[in-house]
Amino acid sequence: MNHAETVAKQVLEGILAGTMEYQPEQSHGEFDFEFRDHSGVAVAAVEVTASVDQTRAQTIAAIRSKKRGGSVIPATKCKKGWLITPTKDANINRIREAADEYLFGLEQAGIESFHWVRDFERQCVQDICYGLKIIGGSVIPTGASPKICIASPIGGGAVGPSTAIAAGEQEAWKQDNRDKLRAAKTVEHHLVVYIDAMNGLPWVALTDFEPPSTLPNLPTEITSLWLVGHAKGTNEFVVWRASTAEPWSSLRVRC
Repeated sequence: MNHAETVAKQVLEGILAGTMEYQPEQSHGEFDFEFRDHSGVAVAAVEVTASVDQTRAQTIAAIRSKKRGGSVIPATKCKKGWLITPTKDANINRIREAADEYLFGLEQAGIESFHWVRDFERQCVQDICYGLKIIGGSVIPTGASPKICIASPIGGGAVGPSTAIAAGEQEAWKQDNRDKLRAAKTVEHHLVVYIDAMNGLPWVALTDFEPPSTLPNLPTEITSLWLVGHAKGTNEFVVWRASTAEPWSSLRVRC
């Protein structure tokens, strides 16, 4: 089982009266779990998936690439160490090539910290923010040799309960998830969507807000939709659940 499947098993068994039986044979597109009640009757087919921000994940992988030098860029022109934060769709190779030159220009202008909103009237800030898709940066101590450190990318935007629900419903309407549950013989067909903390806005929406009292928008192959995310700073999971007959509700599960 992968991490999302392990979490789903722990969470559903912590909420429902029964056990999640993992289906090891999935070579022909079978669903992940069969949920059985305490008498052994198969009640529901359960498919588990993860909601991932692919763009941000790819950018993080590019930052961490050891072949490219990881998250640290040697400084040849800069006299100070820097920490810079890219957008989630920034070209990390381009940053490695040009950040030293841009940041040296900031040093020449006497700038030791910048943010694209706060300091955008300054041309040298516009240049680095537009040219490299950098949100901001600041001088940091890096020892005797100046270095430029790349922080994890940030992607902003409006956030609310609908952000989490949209992420879950997007997974529900994906054809592969629908196909797996369509073939199930059980009455109930559940989709569990694990929302990782790296999927910023949907995760914030799930863990910081309460869901609306509305029904989900589900295809006919799915009867219940679960959204699961690790609550920040705790060993609990935030769980939102809805079905074709029951509006969204929220609870926490300690695992």
